[in-house]
Amino acid sequence: MHAVVMPLFGESEADLGSYLLALQYSGLEVVLVDNDPCGVATPPGGLPCRRWIPNRNRGGIAGGLNRGVAAALELGAGWITLLDQDSRLDAEDLHRLREPWSASPSEALVVGPRIWDRERQELHGRGLGPSDAFERTRLLISSGTTFRAEDWPALGGFHEGLFIDFVDHAWCFRAQSQGFELLQHSEVRLEQRFGSPHPNRLCRWAGLQLYSPQRHYYAIRNLRWLILQKTVPLDLKLKECVKMLIKPWCWLLFEPKRLENLNQVLRGLIDTLPDPYR
Repeated sequence: MHAVVMPLFGESEADLGSYLLALQYSGLEVVLVDNDPCGVATPPGGLPCRRWIPNRNRGGIAGGLNRGVAAALELGAGWITLLDQDSRLDAEDLHRLREPWSASPSEALVVGPRIWDRERQELHGRGLGPSDAFERTRLLISSGTTFRAEDWPALGGFHEGLFIDFVDHAWCFRAQSQGFELLQHSEVRLEQRFGSPHPNRLCRWAGLQLYSPQRHYYAIRNLRWLILQKTVPLDLKLKECVKMLIKPWCWLLFEPKRLENLNQVLRGLIDTLPDPYR
């Protein structure tokens, strides 16, 4: 049995109910995690799902994913795919994400789709070259990530202390340190939106998206955490640090809520860091 785990936050897209129903008609089980702080006990609007979990944003996106995976395991799922509430992969593509194990059933793998950035109109991230019919990569975003249920104990949960930013980075690099290979299915494409269009033309040209001041806080604090982790490659640490030398100035100069941005940047620089993975 193949389960799809989807955390929900805020207002859902109008087509979500029909999309989930189509997945169920195709034999996929749906686990929904209500990650809204003011969550409800039952699915709103009759959203179709096998399991509904009121999580109230405990542990952020990391906590929502962890609770959803735990529920999928309780249902007896053999395969689990994580999916954002605004992401859409049809049932055929979801099944295709299991294809790498058909060729190598004993391999320790985590598989995801190629990601198409809706705003930039380009592929997100780059592969490391082909591995059989698939592309090796060092990083998968959580949406579309697929793995075998039997591998979850070795993969481990997402770090809830990070809450949101760099959650997928930490999980992917820890998985690789445990011997897992990350693959992108070159024939499965997921369209994804990252943030909102930036109001400043110069920032848009530089590739910046608009996020909330709270996200800026997590971006800085969690980067401080990330650079201390032995599992994260040095080149990625340096790349993210260089970007973070520039981004806060753009937040303070070219974004609304400048005072709130300043407060969150300062908090991100001085707050206590989450515990490392154990």
